[in-house]
Amino acid sequence: MKKRLHTTISEEAYRIIEKHLSEYGKVNALVEEALVAFDRLKKGNFEGQCNLMELMEEANLVAFNAKTVELVVSGEVEKALCDNELEIIVRRIYKKPISEVTLLEAVKGIESCLLTTRKAAKVSFRTDERGYYLLVTSNLGRNTDIIICEILRGFLERNFAAKVSFEVFPQGYSLLIEPKDVERREIAALRHESQTA
Repeated sequence: MKKRLHTTISEEAYRIIEKHLSEYGKVNALVEEALVAFDRLKKGNFEGQCNLMELMEEANLVAFNAKTVELVVSGEVEKALCDNELEIIVRRIYKKPISEVTLLEAVKGIESCLLTTRKAAKVSFRTDERGYYLLVTSNLGRNTDIIICEILRGFLERNFAAKVSFEVFPQGYSLLIEPKDVERREIAALRHESQTA
């Protein structure tokens, strides 16, 4: 449900709107995104996303870049899954080799990548006795969502010996990441902490 908002703003604020309006098309879309970013800043997780965006721009990465998508579409799925940039980004987020990154860290890094690169409008994370779940709201379309799921599955299964399954819906997709036995204890502890908090 949309809410009507009538207000006046300073000339400086209006110049900022004019500067970014062509990217968003409508003032309400720009204001909504700015408010979401402001909320993230207040919650304290915006700085990490800004650093991630800087890295992606610097290295010309978009988590699942056009080259990766092109390889998948042309049938070279294996090459696309091996060449994707998720490993670089996750290593950069945690400042350690991929072999030292835990599955939970990788899943949380993927969550950040999806939001930062606007591959997802919303990502919900939860755990249960089977593993980690990501429920992703997306407006990229079914084919792109399938490609992203295949890339994520390849990355997680190749680097973390996890079993990944996914389901694509009209407005997004869900991923179930089932870890090896060692991390199952960590999941149980994480669930216990969230239930007692």
